[in-house]
Amino acid sequence: MKKYYYLIILISLIALWPFFKTGYFESHDGQWMVIRFSAFHQTLADGQFPVRFVDRLNNNYGYPVLNFLYPLPFYLAEIPKVLGFGFVDSIKIIFAVSTIASSVFMFWALSQFFGKYASFTGAIVYLFVPYRFLDIYVRGSLGENLAFAFAPLILGSVFKIAKGKKLFFPLLSIFVAGLILSHNVMAVLFLPLFLLVILTTIKKRIPVVLAFLGLGILASAFFWLSALYDLQFVHLSQIKISNIEDYLVNVTKLIWPTWGYGPNPNATSGLSVQLGIVTISVFIGTVLLKLTTKYKNFLIDALLIVFVLIFVLLTKYSLSIWKLIPYLDIIQFPFRLLSLVVFISAIFSAFIVSLNRNKIVLAILLVLASILSTIIYTKPMSFVNKGDAYYSTNEDTTTVKDEYLPLWVSEKPNTRAVNKIEVASGDAKIYEREIKHSFYSADIKAQEESIIKVNSIYFPGWEVRENGRKVPISYQNKYGLITFKLSAGIHKVIINYARSPVHRLSEYISLLAFFVIGGYFYFLWQRKNS
Repeated sequence: MKKYYYLIILISLIALWPFFKTGYFESHDGQWMVIRFSAFHQTLADGQFPVRFVDRLNNNYGYPVLNFLYPLPFYLAEIPKVLGFGFVDSIKIIFAVSTIASSVFMFWALSQFFGKYASFTGAIVYLFVPYRFLDIYVRGSLGENLAFAFAPLILGSVFKIAKGKKLFFPLLSIFVAGLILSHNVMAVLFLPLFLLVILTTIKKRIPVVLAFLGLGILASAFFWLSALYDLQFVHLSQIKISNIEDYLVNVTKLIWPTWGYGPNPNATSGLSVQLGIVTISVFIGTVLLKLTTKYKNFLIDALLIVFVLIFVLLTKYSLSIWKLIPYLDIIQFPFRLLSLVVFISAIFSAFIVSLNRNKIVLAILLVLASILSTIIYTKPMSFVNKGDAYYSTNEDTTTVKDEYLPLWVSEKPNTRAVNKIEVASGDAKIYEREIKHSFYSADIKAQEESIIKVNSIYFPGWEVRENGRKVPISYQNKYGLITFKLSAGIHKVIINYARSPVHRLSEYISLLAFFVIGGYFYFLWQRKNS
């Protein structure tokens, strides 16, 4: 089987040649990812863990974007960064490795249920479909790309559990947590699908499987619980990033091959929402097999229904459904449903090859068709080489509508402050300052009661301590900046971003979940060695 893994890696590299060029390429989010990672790295290096608030962004007034943005890609990017790679190359490495891993893991997952030729075909189809190239070279979605690597790990774990492999109970939890931490919206899409897989493939101990799936959700609570709770404090709770109607398309858009780099699929040169030639073919092939054979498989039946539902939801005919079902628009962009189509297509490909008499021939045809029909999309709009210094000093918010600004910020600061800490009113002098990322200290001598201003926007988690005592914070100003009062005297002041009570609770929940998962691993190890 090793030769198939090597071949998958080799073929995957065909889709990644732009990553081996110097610099980076233009995409919707790709360069933002580098900026965010550089800010993440600087903040992590100065001791904030988990990283939630980065004070370099938003003109150095701070921005809580990483409290809401999937964190795992940035923690993984720390590995190449520590090994000596720059910010750009570290992000490119995570992109490339997760892309290759997605195909490798899909082969492993499918091989638990199908033969080697069928599994190999599904693994290649899983990568060589238009939406994967759209994610990589047009949208630059690092989180979605990483999520594509965790999805087959969950699938394979379910198949292993169906065979009675108890080791994969805790592994299922870890992979579910990885999916959520890779991309929260992708997790919202995939977890119901995996529930369907569990119910159609596992006959015994379903409650236990669901419990470990729940443990995976709890293990990632330090991210999603904090993000959900803190959403009430930011503008995203009151605005929409996208209008669903703008992203629903005609049926021809889903079938006819097109390619563009714009954000809207209905605009000229807009992004492609095509299903792909092979995707359509394997769907038709699966339907024909179900109609012409007596082979029963409840999972395939269920996935056919899901495929059709997604097709409908992507079209303009489904607008009433989007408006009717509450919270359906949480995915922001309907085309994200194509990620499920990609996953399902890989399974369909393996299915039709496994039931074909000429397995090798059909496998070769599907693999070649997948590569030849998508390789033309391995083309970024343009290449740039701005260097790490550009990304590591950029102070943009890296969001479309500054949607993570707190609600109490009525006016966004447009110029960088000269000093991080300054006297707003009163008679006081600041003698010494230590400014780190999200941690500041100063010696302040006040001749009278004075108000000190910190040029960072307030967000739950900020604390001010004066001579070891907690000081009340005020942020009732148009910029939402931290201010506090000092009485006359000499003060040692420490201002740092710590943890809100909800942040702390979410972290305790995650730690407890990991403790239970680790305890089950220990139980299995003890049982094996007893």
